[in-house]
Parts: sequence; C-alpha cells; structure tokens
Amino acid sequence: MISAHPHIAFGHPRFGLLVAATLLLTAACGGNKHLYDRDRALEDQPMGSEARPEVLEGDLLVGVRALSDGKIESAHTALTRHVADHADSPLGHYHLGLVAMEREDWNEARVRFEQALKLAPELYGAASNLGVVFMRTGEDAAALRYLRRAQAMAPVDPRVVCNLGAALLRRGLWTEAIQTYAEAYKLAPGHATVIYDYALALTWRQEWQRALTLVEEALQYRAGFALARALRVVCLQGMGKLDAALAYARLSLEEVEPVAELHIAHGRVLLARGQVSQGVAALQEAVELDPGSPLALMSLAEALDVSGRREDAVFLYRRYLEQHDRSFEDSRRVRDRLKQLKGQGIGKGDR
Repeated sequence: MISAHPHIAFGHPRFGLLVAATLLLTAACGGNKHLYDRDRALEDQPMGSEARPEVLEGDLLVGVRALSDGKIESAHTALTRHVADHADSPLGHYHLGLVAMEREDWNEARVRFEQALKLAPELYGAASNLGVVFMRTGEDAAALRYLRRAQAMAPVDPRVVCNLGAALLRRGLWTEAIQTYAEAYKLAPGHATVIYDYALALTWRQEWQRALTLVEEALQYRAGFALARALRVVCLQGMGKLDAALAYARLSLEEVEPVAELHIAHGRVLLARGQVSQGVAALQEAVELDPGSPLALMSLAEALDVSGRREDAVFLYRRYLEQHDRSFEDSRRVRDRLKQLKGQGIGKGDR
C-alpha cells in the first residue's frame, strides 16, 4: 500500500520574460489576508551578451509591453503582426512563445521557441522555456537536455538554474538537483522563491531541519507566501511535530489566500494524527480548488486508499496518470500500486 507521507512536490518551473519571473501569488485582500507576498524582480535578459541586438520598436515593442502588463490578447495581436512582417525576428517568436505559455498552448509554445532558437542559438531564454514546455508535457528527458543547454549559456542566471533543478528533481536526480538549487540560492540571495525551491529540494531527501530553516528565511521576505507556508507545515510534520504543524496549517488557512498545496499539507497532517475523515475532507478541498493538480489528485487517492475506499482511489490514481505535469518517481509508485490493486480484483472495470 502507498502510505500517506509528508513529502510534497510543491511549485512549478518558472517562465516569464526569460523564465518564469517569480511565481507571484495574487495579493490577497479582505479579512486579515493581507500579508506581504511579492518577490523582488530578477533581471530580464533572455540572450547572451554576444547576441546580435534586435531593436524593440513598432509592433514588437507594443507586444512586449502588453505581455509585461498581462494583456495577453493584445500582445498576441501585436506580435503576430510583427512576425508576419519580420519572419526572421527571434524576439518576435520568443515572445509569442511566452504568450502561448500563458495560454497553456504547449504545442504553439514549442514551435515558437524552437524557431527563436533556430534564428538565434544564443537565445538561452528560449532554451530554458523549451525545457519548461517539455516538463509541462511530461517529456522530462527533452526538458533536461534543453535546460542543460540553457545553463551552459547562462550559468549565473538563477531562473535558468532553478528550472534545471526542477527538471533534475522530476528525473529523481536528487543529489544533483540539491546542488543546483544551492547554486541558485547563492546567485539570488534574499529571493524568497529561490530560497523556497532550495528548501523544497531538500525535502526529497527528508532533510527536514535544513529545509525548515530555509523556508523560514523565505517567509521573512514574503510573509504571505502560501506555498512556503505549506512547505513549513510539511517540514514540521516530517520532524514529528504534528501539533505544531496542524496549528500552523490552520493559522495559514486563516491568514493567506489558500492554495491547493496548503489544503494538502493540512490534510496530510490530519491523516498522520489519525483524523482520517477530516484529512480526506481537506484533500477534497484541494482537488476542488485545483482539479488538475497531480499532487492534489495523488494525495486524495492515497488517503482514500489508506482508508479502504480503494475503488475511489483507483479512479483518482488513473486521473493522476492522465496529468502531464507529474513527477517521474511518483508516477512509478502509482503504477505499481495500481498493479497491486488490480491483482486484488480492485479497479478492473471502468467507473
């Protein structure tokens, strides 16, 4: 049986004008959900210094500014016009790739970034974002290949380094992933999301105290960082401090705009305390909040499995395996569990 364990793979690879800017959570409002939650910006520079400069003007400039302002459709219109007149514009294709990522159109994003790289091989932002695209579509080997290429071109860009760390984690290369995140931590001191990523990597090795120290450092910079709060709950649970973990989970659900990961952390603590029905309810809230979250689906499936509701668990395990954005290691565990259940005559039919 798959046991309910405290590890949680929170977070996603980042893209943005280079790679995901800083995974900003929406600032909360109302009640007491007003805690500071914004990282300082990292420098946007998608090309190496040796690159041929491309002047930002006309529709290209309009599109880049619209994208920066979050006006996705306006950006798409302007950039499409630009590329129609300037098919050899690497930055035009690159920014259309970013638009496609915002729309979660991974096929289009792949085409645009590949074209940008063909036109400007030094455009390391395109290589890094291609890595993110391949992670989103579950092609982890290709993701790792492009991210290693991006890192070779930009070894001191913390966003590229963090994306490489995410790809390494997904392949189960824990030691190299932790070393990679440690390097990003040095490159971007005081950046909460980078600190959080490093802490997250350490939880894969169950280095709870080191991870907790880093999470608390991240929260000094972003008190309302919901993912970091969820990870703090996980660390406390991993250290066996279940009462403290539960208290902090409940406090965080009151103080910040909740994300699925916070409900997952809450639910897993409840399960560890033997409060099965409450734990399942918390995990159901996570799935309702983010129905496509592999982590939420797997967590609820495991809880139902442990509590004896195995037909329901099989249904959710299968839904988990339909998600592209899932980890290699957890996917293997889920497939093994489904084989065990099938051997027991559970889940042979379709629901």
